[in-house]
Amino acid sequence: MIQVGTRLEVADNSGAKTVQCIRTDKKSVSIGDTILVSIKQMKHKGKVSKGDMSLAIVTETKKRTHRMDGTSFVCSRNAVVLVSAQRIPIGTRIYGSVPYELRAKNALRLVSLATKTF
Repeated sequence: MIQVGTRLEVADNSGAKTVQCIRTDKKSVSIGDTILVSIKQMKHKGKVSKGDMSLAIVTETKKRTHRMDGTSFVCSRNAVVLVSAQRIPIGTRIYGSVPYELRAKNALRLVSLATKTF
């Protein structure tokens, strides 16, 4: 369950390593929701810098996610992809898995950049 104050990993090559959620529209956030994050650690110098605020789309959560066909899945980490105000990804690659639930939330650019979908 992701809420305000949760530390998340960044699953793209924008330069950030970890971020902290600082604002959400709901009490609890699920896959495909957009949140406002603050960048806490950097991997390398990139398109963002430490202390910046950015929008992010949640791609993986540790909380079990149920699908309409009766199946469910759990990820091993909480991860996000940094996006611009127009919901365009800042990075050019997405690392890790991206679920099909992002198609329903109109994040098709993230699905097309991902290496694996499930």
